[in-house]
Amino acid sequence: MANKIGNVTQRRFDDLVDQTRDMVQTMTSLQFAVGDMALEIQPIRHAHTGHDDGIYAALRVFADEIGEVFDTVRTWRYIAAAWPKDQRRADASYTVHRVMAYRPDRFTLIGQPPPDRRGRRHWTEAAAAKAIGRVSTASADAQSADQVPAEPMSATAQVRKIREMAPDDAVASAVAAEFLSRPNIAGRVMADPNTRRQLYQAQRDHDQQVQQAARERTPAIKHVEHSIHFLDLMSAGHAFVTGIKRLMPQIQADPLARGEREVIGHVLDQAQAAIDFCRSVIDTGDLTMDEQLAKLLNEEEP
Repeated sequence: MANKIGNVTQRRFDDLVDQTRDMVQTMTSLQFAVGDMALEIQPIRHAHTGHDDGIYAALRVFADEIGEVFDTVRTWRYIAAAWPKDQRRADASYTVHRVMAYRPDRFTLIGQPPPDRRGRRHWTEAAAAKAIGRVSTASADAQSADQVPAEPMSATAQVRKIREMAPDDAVASAVAAEFLSRPNIAGRVMADPNTRRQLYQAQRDHDQQVQQAARERTPAIKHVEHSIHFLDLMSAGHAFVTGIKRLMPQIQADPLARGEREVIGHVLDQAQAAIDFCRSVIDTGDLTMDEQLAKLLNEEEP
């Protein structure tokens, strides 16, 4: 009696596998095609090119118009970006491409499929997951039926896992941009003083690089900036003096409470430190400040 797999003979099973592989290749081509279209509508931007403001609005409309789930379209878009057309393998399913999408060596790795049960070199989802050091979806589902589920990973462990999955700076930048496009995530990130300060510093560094490049291309900009900086400094000084002259008579008529005086006293200490630092820079050209002064001037920064 011929060996059977399920309710069919092994020969019939192999025939069905070969027929279905053709269908899977067609499905893979269609998924990549939709991902390419989503990329055309809105390319993925890395951190150095700007934020992804508004991308979800366009992609949601696109997903709605074609009757597909937004998260699915967003995934297809990302996978299409990870696999340029000349790097995609017709003999590998879309699932295999998705599993390997986060690996920096994916283009080389996918060209080395292992042998299957019939001795033919072919990628399976389980083999792809094993190749990148992950448990396959199928294996995880099979294990869950007989084993007690593991305890949920801690937040620290999950962050470490994400970091391991995105070692490439370009991929990490794309992931960070995707996360920050979520209002709740952006709000939590900006609520952390250290992270907020790093983001502002990165923005300042980026602005300085852009300005420096512009100065190198157009030397006249330096002279214009000099005049603007002088006028800005004059304006800031006049605004401070004018504001003090306007407010002091009102404060005299309606004196501050003790707590208010303490707060204003601290602000005035900062103002005096800023004035002294400004005078020192103008006289010496040296921007160096001691630790206590830096702490005082930076207290109210984001």
